[in-house]
Amino acid sequence: MSYLTQILHHLAEGGGVMLPIILLSLVMWWLVFMKVREFYPLLHKERPVQDVLEKRGSGWQHSLAHDYLRSRSGSEELDLELSRVLVDRHAGRISKGIPTILVLAAVAPLLGLLGTVSGMIDTFDVIAEFGTGNAKGLAGGISQALITTQSGLMVAVPGMVAGGILFRMALKLRRKMELFLSRVERVIRSEVAV
Repeated sequence: MSYLTQILHHLAEGGGVMLPIILLSLVMWWLVFMKVREFYPLLHKERPVQDVLEKRGSGWQHSLAHDYLRSRSGSEELDLELSRVLVDRHAGRISKGIPTILVLAAVAPLLGLLGTVSGMIDTFDVIAEFGTGNAKGLAGGISQALITTQSGLMVAVPGMVAGGILFRMALKLRRKMELFLSRVERVIRSEVAV
């Protein structure tokens, strides 16, 4: 029996709950891939503040600096609040999708638990009908219960790790945005003072 055939047989033994677990896994990993693809250039293509102010930058720095320079009032308190609002807006767009990944990872073990309950119900049905003398019937229900539990955990654990890493990356980028805007303000104030 080939390896692929063994995997398909294993998944079929898990019962009807395996399809939602597999679909959930595919959606979750697609979202993870898309977020990693989005984050990579954001974390690695940064320019010095002076270059961005001289319109030589692009990406999140250019967008953030443009919004800040267009909206600033000159009042230190108002500009500080403006920078907070702009960072919230830009970081919110970047963080979009990460909570969905974490929710999908949290739902996977619940689907596994649903399969566990289904498998145990099947086991008790066999016991009710044949007693404990039908070992093959008992093993089928227990096998289903364990396979779905295992599958739910195999989706959840790496999904939670990936979601946590993406969350930390978004937090790191948020801090970079805050630092960048404070540097922009410092450069602007030093130019005004001269």
